[in-house]
Amino acid sequence: MKASSKKRILRMVVLDLLGFCVLAYLVCAQVFHFFPWKPIEIDMTEINTASMNAADIHTPVPTDTPAPTPAPTDTPAPTDAPDGTADPNAETPAPTNTPEPTPEPTLEPTPEPSGLLKGKFAEKFSPDQVISTDTEYRSEDIAIELNQVDAYYCRNCAHISKTFPDCEYCGTELRKVDYVPFTLADIYIQDINCFRTFVAPNASKTELVRDMCKEQNGILGINTDYCLNAYGNKHGWFVRNGVKIARFNKISSDLAILYPDGVMETIDISSETYSSEEIEAASPFQVWYFGPALLTRDGQAKTKFTIGKMGNLADPNPRSAIGYYEPGHYCFIAVNGRGKLRGISLAELSQLCADLGMAAAYNMDGGQSSALYFNGKTYGNNGRTTSDIAYIAEVNK
Repeated sequence: MKASSKKRILRMVVLDLLGFCVLAYLVCAQVFHFFPWKPIEIDMTEINTASMNAADIHTPVPTDTPAPTPAPTDTPAPTDAPDGTADPNAETPAPTNTPEPTPEPTLEPTPEPSGLLKGKFAEKFSPDQVISTDTEYRSEDIAIELNQVDAYYCRNCAHISKTFPDCEYCGTELRKVDYVPFTLADIYIQDINCFRTFVAPNASKTELVRDMCKEQNGILGINTDYCLNAYGNKHGWFVRNGVKIARFNKISSDLAILYPDGVMETIDISSETYSSEEIEAASPFQVWYFGPALLTRDGQAKTKFTIGKMGNLADPNPRSAIGYYEPGHYCFIAVNGRGKLRGISLAELSQLCADLGMAAAYNMDGGQSSALYFNGKTYGNNGRTTSDIAYIAEVNK
């Protein structure tokens, strides 16, 4: 074989081997992805699309499956920059109209309770209708509670006990002969004008408490200081329903004074100093002149009384008295006596008033003059006419 033929054959074998190797390499590279080069990324914006032929652009077929596009999320509201300044690119929210705050309702001030009692004991009154029985009277301005009390004097402790047979204060056994019945009218008023007095026109026209009270449309009445007797002798001090009747230079008995504000005080002329000018400047509504005063300034029972030389007046007798608790709250007391009833002494009456819790109390004319009238019935001795009474009545009457 010629040398040229051998060379040609050898060249062909070599080329075939090289071709096989290249082909083998390409196959392996395609299978195992180890191409040494990377595809070139083309920026389409740098190409002059006007001179570009669409046929010259070959879009390579993607081999990998592209990742799914994530779902759009809501853009969060712009936040301020870390330094506290507002983000200039943030959209300014539209202004909203802030409603004006509703003002708090103005509360009307609670009116101060009117009347002498300033709202106390409101349950005792009856503003809608008048209630009137043998033992009570209730209206808008007046409340009266009547109690007839069976009591006994205790010889051991000198109290008037409302329990029997044993004393409520010391437990001593009581005696029936020391029976001291009394009538107590508990009084509540809202207007001082409900607490009135009446004086007979002259000493020759004295009347029973019952008759005078009925004539004045009174609900409750009691005898007082028999002022015409002292007035005729030109001594004493007398004011009735705000009108000054007389004030004499001679004042020899204790005084009881009721003021327009409902306060009542007693003056023991034997131990207390007082200014008549100051009392008159306060425009007293009632001034009584009889006595004596039954309690000390602090509401304690007294043992000494201003009664002059007539010491027997302190002994057990029928008694009438006016008591005071506070402005608007008063009481009338009538104690029976004579005959089989012993009556009550000034010291015993004083102790009774203290035990009942009064702040002040004043003794009025007693004996046969003592009488208390309520709603058509008389309590007490009521055996003698008198010149004056204190009574409770509706203002419009």
